[in-house]
Amino acid sequence: MPSFILDGTTYDYDRGEPGEIGTAKSWEYSKYPKIMATLTLAGGGTLDVHAQAQRWTHTHVLASWEDDDRRPHWAWLPADHVRRVTDSEWDIREFHRCPENLRSVRWADRLPGFLPA
Repeated sequence: MPSFILDGTTYDYDRGEPGEIGTAKSWEYSKYPKIMATLTLAGGGTLDVHAQAQRWTHTHVLASWEDDDRRPHWAWLPADHVRRVTDSEWDIREFHRCPENLRSVRWADRLPGFLPA
């Protein structure tokens, strides 16, 4: 079972199965929707991660995300385990992942999350 480290904790997760993979469609490269994905963990339980949706079928979405070391991970999730996030929600996530000493470079005097809709 694959695993990743997020916020210093190791999680084992299920990569899932999309069903009929031949029907999968893709979003345009570099224009993947930003999502909150609910992963099913080994041994029960779930974990929400900020991810990007790369492909989809009628019932599943392929979500990809990065761990603490910026290594990519992916899983096929039921469509009801995925929701789009706003640019402001994503901006807050990026702020917290950015090293503290570099935050002033990217955000300057702007508070994270206050982006136009």
